[in-house]
Amino acid sequence: MTEDPKRPTLLREQSLRTRLRDKTPLFGLFCELPCPEVIEIAGIAGWDFVLIDCEHAPISDTSLPPLLRAAAAAGIPAMVRVASNEPSAIQHVLDAGPAGLQIPQVSSVEAARAAISASRFHPLGRRGLNPFVRAADFSDCPTPAFLASSNQQILSLQIESVDGIQALPEILRLGNFDVLFVGPYDLSQSLGIPGDVTNPRVFEAGARIAAATADHDVVLGVFVNAEPEARRWLDAGVRYLCYSVDTVLLLKALKSTVSRLRELAPPAV
Repeated sequence: MTEDPKRPTLLREQSLRTRLRDKTPLFGLFCELPCPEVIEIAGIAGWDFVLIDCEHAPISDTSLPPLLRAAAAAGIPAMVRVASNEPSAIQHVLDAGPAGLQIPQVSSVEAARAAISASRFHPLGRRGLNPFVRAADFSDCPTPAFLASSNQQILSLQIESVDGIQALPEILRLGNFDVLFVGPYDLSQSLGIPGDVTNPRVFEAGARIAAATADHDVVLGVFVNAEPEARRWLDAGVRYLCYSVDTVLLLKALKSTVSRLRELAPPAV
């Protein structure tokens, strides 16, 4: 099918919406390094998407656009986790032109409503309009097409607290978002077991989120560190799975390689 030539190039290349509606799980990599080459390598390696972390990683407003350009060059969709639910933080990221947005610490219906409002243009929200930014191909995209495409960008809400789970029925009634993402680390803190992300209580809390999404047009997402965890969450219905972090995978590969090399070295005489 031929793409609409008037749709923004960045969104045309990086749309995740159709694939999210399929039953096949998508696998993404959390990116903490402000390094475009890491994004390109993830695309070359065949990951379905990257999730650039502006909440915890040293990624600024100025270092984000080169990462998004690297994603476009490698043909890999780039989601971005914003630093906060503040409209200004959301605005700067969206204007840079990601494939979609992930909002951390959504613990109430009010927080969810604010996230949706700041992420969507009228009539779905109150996002500030500037048709000259990278997301609009620097004004080369007609404003009506920019507005329509932007309101179709993937929006993921992170549920990572007991309060967030309790607010799920009201949050799900809002609509206008695509993914409910289980944040296991902060969820473990909320449960009083900080860092114990493989504790059955964390999975049970996640299962409550999965059950809540069953009757809604929302995809379940999660972050995991290891393959056994990935299998368990996939069996629970996750289709948007973020596996580990670029720094962790790099560290593991480097440690493993140097260890094997030392085993090859002859013993000292």
